[in-house]
Amino acid sequence: MRLLAPVLLAMVLSACTLLGHQKVPGWPQLAIVEHYVSNTEMRERCAKYVGFGMSPAACAEFNFAANRCDLWFSADFPPTRGILEHERLHCQGYDHVGGSTLQAILQRYRSSTRLAGRFGGENDDRGQRKDAQLDVGEVVRQER
Repeated sequence: MRLLAPVLLAMVLSACTLLGHQKVPGWPQLAIVEHYVSNTEMRERCAKYVGFGMSPAACAEFNFAANRCDLWFSADFPPTRGILEHERLHCQGYDHVGGSTLQAILQRYRSSTRLAGRFGGENDDRGQRKDAQLDVGEVVRQER
C-alpha cells in the first residue's frame, strides 16, 4: 500500500437532505475544481457514493494530499445555484448540521499521514503533506 499516494476520499452531496451546515474544526483550505461532464459520466463517477436506488445530482472528491476538492456536475443538466453553493460549502469543510461524515474523512486522512510520517514522509504541523501544496482560494471550472 502506497502511503505517500494522495488519499482520495469522496462524499456524495446530492444525497444532502438536511438544511444548514456546520464547519469542521481544522478543515484545510482546498482548491475547488469544478468538472462539468456528461450526465452519464457524472452518474458513473458519483453513483457509488449514494444509497441503493438513489440518483446523484453531483459529488465531491477530497484529495487532502493535493489540497484539492473536485466537484463533479452534469453538463447535460447543469446544477442549480443552490446545489453549486451547497457543494462548494462541503469543499470548504461544512458538514450537515449534526453530521460527522467530513470530520471522519479528515480524521482518517490525518491518521494515514501520521503513519506515513513515521516511515519517511514529511508533514507540516497540521498533518498536511509538505510536498503536495497547491495554490488555493479559487474555483476552477473544467469542461470536457
